[in-house]
Amino acid sequence: MVFEKMLTMQGIMFFFVIIGFIVRKRRIVGTTGRLNMVDLCLYVLLPFNIFHAFLVQPHHDVWGPVVITILLSVLYNVISVASAFLLYKKTDEEKKKPLRYGTIVSNGGFLGNPVIESIYGTSGLLYAAVFMLPVRVVMWSVGVSCFLPGQKKNVLKKVITHPCIVAIYLGLIVMVLPVAWPDFFLNGVEGLSSANTPVSMMLIGMMLAEMDPRGLVDRTMVWYTAVRLIFIPAVVFGVTAPMTLDPVLRGITVIMAGMPAPVTTALLSSKYHGDERYATGMIFLSTLSSLVTLPLWCLLLG
Repeated sequence: MVFEKMLTMQGIMFFFVIIGFIVRKRRIVGTTGRLNMVDLCLYVLLPFNIFHAFLVQPHHDVWGPVVITILLSVLYNVISVASAFLLYKKTDEEKKKPLRYGTIVSNGGFLGNPVIESIYGTSGLLYAAVFMLPVRVVMWSVGVSCFLPGQKKNVLKKVITHPCIVAIYLGLIVMVLPVAWPDFFLNGVEGLSSANTPVSMMLIGMMLAEMDPRGLVDRTMVWYTAVRLIFIPAVVFGVTAPMTLDPVLRGITVIMAGMPAPVTTALLSSKYHGDERYATGMIFLSTLSSLVTLPLWCLLLG
């Protein structure tokens, strides 16, 4: 059941990629249009996707596990950030940007939530959403800074004013306010949020249509895939094993830590002059490999 759920999610993503590939090959969208769509994703659809995750009112009896989940997420972020800045020192600068970002950030937001729900049910989905809160902060602070080397004075300003970080500010406010939002607002936010995945994956397909696939995979990319899918979740598993934790919370932490590279790796590479082609290869190789590694982690977790 879990494997079938993951296979379905991967199939959905690749379906959107194929559509984007065809759209670009037939020149329905040109180069300028594709670049404009990158901005649309980064400045509109992704912020609404992040904001939508905060439209949750947790029950009082789950605040204890929620706090533990946040602490586990912080632990994961420390491990992933340390790995990102220690493991790719000798890599070319343009490849280092997506490699570091893709190590810090995983595809937990899209792929992780349905996988967690299929394993642990609705309560697991709530904790998965909570787990992603610190990840979102790191993603749009330390993660984005990977694409802005040599601009240390401007990084902080660019990060704290980025629409995705602003979405976190607003989301936290909305989360604690006891306000019943009107249906048109909730449905509108949900509609824009749900548009993020198909548009983002179609953009990946368009990027693929523009590049030469020969020599896309190299040793560093294989090493990255092993780090993203095996090494980081293994460290998380080893660190949390001696702790007295709810098995559900430990399982969510390990599974979210073992997710493949996120689509934003390619989007930010395109926007901030990283190796866009290499980032696209990272997404594909790690996503395909996760079809094997994620079920294995589920088995190991029992």
